Parts: sequence; C-alpha cells; structure tokens
Amino acid sequence: MTTEQIKIAIDQLERTLFLHSLQPLAIEELEQMQEKVNELKESLLETCFLDISVAELEEMRFKLAEIRYSIIIATKEYLHLNTVDDIRSLENLYRTA
Repeated sequence: MTTEQIKIAIDQLERTLFLHSLQPLAIEELEQMQEKVNELKESLLETCFLDISVAELEEMRFKLAEIRYSIIIATKEYLHLNTVDDIRSLENLYRTA
C-alpha cells in the first residue's frame, strides 16, 4: 500500500467517525474500523519513507492514534464501560502534538 492510499484510507476512517458522532455505528462496524486501523499501521511501517517528509509521517501517525482512541472510546461507550482512562490518553495525545 502506498502512502497516498494510506492517507485516503485514514480520511475515510475520519469521515466514518464523524458520521458516527451523528448516527452511532454498530459494535461490529467499530470492530471492523479497529482492524482497518491496525492494517494501516502495519502498511505504514512497511512503506518506503524516502519519498515522504517527516511531517507527513507524523501527521499520519497522529491521525491513526487519534482514530484508534476514538474507536476505543466509542466501543466502550456502546458497552457502557468506563472511558475515563481512554479519554485521558486521547487528551495526552493532543497535548504532545
């Protein structure tokens, strides 16, 4: 998978999460999104970094981490579990960016 394909997939995941904020997704869809995030992380690690800047790599890494935390929070909310630690982790991610 090329870096452009990864960027497109990340954008699609971000759009889906936005739509989730308007119309909650089923737990199965959230699980599929989590699998997609894992696949994208693996693909990113397997790509050639010669044609991409550090800033672009950092942006993709940040977005994948943000999406991952958002999916975890949404899944736990769906299951009525405590999300405080996950929200703190997401806040820490924002602080370090």
